[in-house]
Amino acid sequence: MINLNRVLISGFLGSDPETKKAGNSTVTRFSIAVNDRWTDNEGERQERTHWIPVVAWNSRGENAAKFIHKGSHVLVEGSLSVSSWDDKESGDKRSKTEVVASQIIFLDRKSES
Repeated sequence: MINLNRVLISGFLGSDPETKKAGNSTVTRFSIAVNDRWTDNEGERQERTHWIPVVAWNSRGENAAKFIHKGSHVLVEGSLSVSSWDDKESGDKRSKTEVVASQIIFLDRKSES
């Protein structure tokens, strides 16, 4: 049986990447907007934007933060990571899913970036 956890996302950054220290490492976070477009049953064009959170560790994230910014077009390859916890205030179960980047490709033309 084969197990595979690979994600390939192409879209535009919704805000500038944020880099923070995490112990002896750095972590860079940003979100990518990915649009779905379709025609509904009445023939009307529809569009929905999905915001995909991305995390990049150490030099991969630091380099990305130097070259990409809000509006940049990128292609991210990575894996899905799901974490869950109990909210300290409400006690409710919380979870998040994000893409852990193994490769970030800058798709903007040089004159645009």
